[in-house]
Amino acid sequence: MRNQILKSRRSAEQSLLGGMALASLTAACIWLVLGPAPEVADYLIAVVLLFALFLASLIVMHLVGSTRRQMEAALESRASAEQRAIEALRESEAQWKEVFEHNPVMYFMVDADGIVLSVNSFGAAQLGYLVSELRGQPVLGVFFEADRDTVRKSVEICLAHIGQTHSWEIRKVRKDGSALWVRENAKAVRRQDNRLIVLIACEDITERKEAENALRQSGNYLAEAQRLSHTGSFGWRVATGEIIWSDETFRIFGVEKAPSVSLDTVVQCIHPDDRAGAQQTIDRASRDGRDFDHEYRLLMPGGSVKYVHAAAHAVTDASGGIEFVGAVTDVTARRRAEEKLHEAQAELAHVTRVTALGELAASIAHEVNQPLAAVVANASAALRWLDRDTPELQEARSALASIVDDGNRAGEVIQRVRGLVSKTADQKAPLDINAVVNEVVTLLHRELFSHRIVLRKELAPALGPVLGDRIQLQQVILNLVINAIEAMQPVTDRPRKLAIRTHEDAHEILVTVTDSGIGLAVQNADRLFAPFFTTKSDGMGMGLSICRSIVESHGGRLSASINVGPGATLQFSLPMHQEDHTP
Repeated sequence: MRNQILKSRRSAEQSLLGGMALASLTAACIWLVLGPAPEVADYLIAVVLLFALFLASLIVMHLVGSTRRQMEAALESRASAEQRAIEALRESEAQWKEVFEHNPVMYFMVDADGIVLSVNSFGAAQLGYLVSELRGQPVLGVFFEADRDTVRKSVEICLAHIGQTHSWEIRKVRKDGSALWVRENAKAVRRQDNRLIVLIACEDITERKEAENALRQSGNYLAEAQRLSHTGSFGWRVATGEIIWSDETFRIFGVEKAPSVSLDTVVQCIHPDDRAGAQQTIDRASRDGRDFDHEYRLLMPGGSVKYVHAAAHAVTDASGGIEFVGAVTDVTARRRAEEKLHEAQAELAHVTRVTALGELAASIAHEVNQPLAAVVANASAALRWLDRDTPELQEARSALASIVDDGNRAGEVIQRVRGLVSKTADQKAPLDINAVVNEVVTLLHRELFSHRIVLRKELAPALGPVLGDRIQLQQVILNLVINAIEAMQPVTDRPRKLAIRTHEDAHEILVTVTDSGIGLAVQNADRLFAPFFTTKSDGMGMGLSICRSIVESHGGRLSASINVGPGATLQFSLPMHQEDHTP
């Protein structure tokens, strides 16, 4: 169309210039023919003027044509530029439309009354709608009822601050009723018709919100689990000395909650008697960068004492420094229960000892009667030596010395019986385990004889001492020997043999009691030391359980095994006592 207009203009200009030249030429010719006859000079002048006029017409036509061509070129260039601009605008519009429609962000355009003017396809699809279903509808329809007041207030803020971007996080409701968390960035702008509209870009943050909620819920679960288990967590950055505590750790220590605490705060909470040991553990951990595990007491503000157990694992942070991540547990209830259990075990052990001594009353009476009978016999002999005409003083002295020995012997038997019967607190001291074995064998001498038990003692000489309570270790050996005697009672077809052995192995003292009785059932081996388990019709099932508790409280182990031949072997080990010569 533009080319046709240019061609029409060019034809009109050519016709106009040609007409002007032809009119001028025609006028000159008419003037020469019909005008007065000029003189030769005038004629020549007229011819020259005519030619000049024609030549001027041609020049004018040429100039006009050149100018026209320049104008045509300028118009063509301008038309091409306009065409390119239109095409670029169309391409840009198509690109932005593509971005608007398919960009993974929801775009809404609403008016000041909250009516949806436009929404991209992606945004509508995210909410489960078609674009046509949302356009022209109130934007509040895609929000939960409980959140709509928040949306209104947010839009009002945008309208009150035109051109400023405002952000908020809120839930949208899909067509199917499910929730979609979004972060909305909105800005109010004024259109050419002076109407206000709000442009809203919505980013889907559902996954982030779900992760935050899961993390928050997990944190709540962890806090509740810590509260129920009385276990708090902590982190300790060695380089700065900064310690981070959980809420439960603050509760355990009885300290007011703060962003972090210092080592001095921790040490000041520890019981004065335990501070030196705890400080050594802390210093060693910070120096070596190794895991640590220790137990100490806290002195609470009210003066009460709390037992805690702390364990930590060393990790390396991004800068190469050492950090400790650990847990601290309030074990006060457990310690109190252990103390009560220990008291109950001690009470039950005392009852067991008394019961055992009751069963051994005949043996004890025999052991006491022997030295007493010897005392009577030696006293009678001494009197006879003195009643002679010439008293035999030397023989009398010998008889009296025997009386002293027999009296001491009887006194030792009674002392051992009183020790086993008495209720005393643990009194651990260095002991010769062979002496403890011999003391028990002395009490059981008649019991072994009456049951026709052949006893063999294989006690290793020069054993190192053990640190233990003599009465408790006597009870362990006594129970093991009595169990062995009872295990051999049904045996009638072979000798009843009992062997008690002691020896040293890897800084431990081992005591074994081996019998030739009926042995142990394989299915009972694991339950032998369990409380209330017994194979006897009248047994309590506490003897071996008490023995195990006593041995373990001495740092040892108690075990049972089936012999290759008849019978069984029970063995316990005790750590050898190392004398401390440190000044």
